[in-house]
Amino acid sequence: MTRSRKLVIVESPAKARTIGGYLGPDFEVEASVGHIRDLPQPSELPADLKKGPYGKFAVDVENGFAPYYVIDADKKKKVAELKRALKDADELYLATDEDREGEAIAWHLMEVLDPKVPVKRMVFHEITKEAIERALGETRELDNRLVDAQETRRILDRLVGYEVSPVLWRKVRQGLSAGRVQSVATRLVVERERERMAFHAAAYWDVQGSFTGGSEGTEEGRQTFTARLHSLDGRRVATGRDFGDDGELRAAARQGGTVHLDQQRAEALAHGLRDVPASVAGVETKPYTRRPAAPFTTSTLQQEASRKLRMSSRDAMRTAQGLYENGYITYMRTDSSALSGQAVSAARRQAAELYGAEYVPDSPRVYARKAKGAQEAHEAIRPAGDAFRTPAQVAGELTGAQFKLYELIWKRTVASQMADARGSTATVRLAADLPVAAGGTERAELTASGTVITFRGFMAAYEEGRDAERYTERSAESRLPRLSQGDAVTTEEVSAEGHETTPPPRYTEASLVKVMEERGIGRPSTYASIISVIIDRGYVLRRGQALVPSWVAFAVTRLLEENLGRLVDYDFTAAMEADLDRIASGDQDSVQWLTRFYFGDSAAANQGLKDLVDDLGDIDARA
Repeated sequence: MTRSRKLVIVESPAKARTIGGYLGPDFEVEASVGHIRDLPQPSELPADLKKGPYGKFAVDVENGFAPYYVIDADKKKKVAELKRALKDADELYLATDEDREGEAIAWHLMEVLDPKVPVKRMVFHEITKEAIERALGETRELDNRLVDAQETRRILDRLVGYEVSPVLWRKVRQGLSAGRVQSVATRLVVERERERMAFHAAAYWDVQGSFTGGSEGTEEGRQTFTARLHSLDGRRVATGRDFGDDGELRAAARQGGTVHLDQQRAEALAHGLRDVPASVAGVETKPYTRRPAAPFTTSTLQQEASRKLRMSSRDAMRTAQGLYENGYITYMRTDSSALSGQAVSAARRQAAELYGAEYVPDSPRVYARKAKGAQEAHEAIRPAGDAFRTPAQVAGELTGAQFKLYELIWKRTVASQMADARGSTATVRLAADLPVAAGGTERAELTASGTVITFRGFMAAYEEGRDAERYTERSAESRLPRLSQGDAVTTEEVSAEGHETTPPPRYTEASLVKVMEERGIGRPSTYASIISVIIDRGYVLRRGQALVPSWVAFAVTRLLEENLGRLVDYDFTAAMEADLDRIASGDQDSVQWLTRFYFGDSAAANQGLKDLVDDLGDIDARA
């Protein structure tokens, strides 16, 4: 009896090798090496199509936005190999990634290979023996809604790029490109630089002192601690956050009677505080609780890899893809922070083994399934398998970058199922009465804060990084002496310090990814490519970790804002992403949506892209 042969097609050779190792001899696993066909450049169209409806975009905008696809020149040999393999197969399994891109690749394979045997769509979000065996038994049909959403996105990007880029060639410089999301991302970086250019620094002073208090008979003993001047006769002393970017006190601060100290006043106060007794005016103690961060999504992985590992978004995704394809982590393009039941059990079990049972809460932690605007339904990014391998167990199998990223993912996943960190925070108010020239006294209040962690909980495994922020003091763990209201403290030293306000920090890749996600611009699976494009094409330059716009970025952004403002409007771009999500869910017709976008909607008085570009007239971005 002839043995059944099954052909499985995935995207990458690495993925093919890993899956092939889990399937038996009845299966042949081949890789398409990504997409096998795409929209051609108009110059690459067959001669008889160049003057027809496909000639401008390789999309027929007059007839349902029908795309014209061609097999990539470097994929013709691969397609021939796949067709030969299919001839000997009794079944075809399309095992590309379970997202819009993967669904589109599977659809193109179906169209080109034209199989005459049964076809099954095989999906999984981790490459382990158990996951592959489950996927074989739970195949489904191709999801044409996901295919429509991906095709609509591809056509939309072609329309915007091919209509707007020639405007930039004529008005700014030859060879420039515009993009539906890249131009909006560039505008974010340009706007931040404009804010920095318009910024005016404000000078202000404060007063800081060292004081000793407490009793030798207590656990804390006598300690020296630092306190800052907080108020004078009940009026708060200005700090950096009280000033606007124009260098002036904000209206709320002025109305509240905030005191703006200059050097002379601050030094006089410091001198006066050295000579008068200080005592405790009040003590406030509160319990401290801190929860662990959720497991990684694509966005948060890129942010944390940038902060902690100094990886670009592109490098982080490339490294994560290698880990996924070789069976070390789950699928790396996901908007979900949820964990499967098996993953929760694995994380809790490992936390108890490594840190102790007290580090695991009584009930598993449950995280929200999706972020705002989520488009995929995967799990969070986590170590693969129903039992996690520790970083030490995989160290000898991974490159340096892969190990660092795996360790980050492992720590974050295990910590997400660990107990809260607990402790207490204390705020001490000191008071001193300063004599004034007109007679009487002026009451100065200084404050000191301390945090004591009594149980580290998840912090024993992992702490989330943070982006640079203005005027935010990081509260490191510090212990204050035990003090009570009325206690005298010894003044050791008091000094005046001058400061200047700082401009808004430039975006880093981490903070740009964060703001794009918050605004709904693009989708997490596209952030790495968006940032790569704006850097590779010279719109944005790297200066250390900071992203700095080039002069070309200023010129292009200004031209688009003044003449095609809707295309770089943040809310409009986010609304487009939401509409693409509705197409993916079957709640929006793609052709109707593309028609409104390109030709306009007279009922809603919305001008389409075609008319917007046609009506530009004589403009000059350099004026």
